[in-house]
Amino acid sequence: MKASEISRRGYQALIQELGYGGAGRFLLRFESGSIDYLKERHQWLEPLKMDDFRNYIQQKPKQK
Repeated sequence: MKASEISRRGYQALIQELGYGGAGRFLLRFESGSIDYLKERHQWLEPLKMDDFRNYIQQKPKQK
């Protein structure tokens, strides 16, 4: 998927979920630099354990 398609779908999802005003306010948070993703992502994601990663790779079907 091209970057432009990802952006288009992302905007559509934001608008669908938050409406135009909410989507705009959400995007402004990122454009203004008020979020430090690297710092905050630890609050959103649990640490990935190596065993979990191995299991994920082993369960994924091999592509030809």
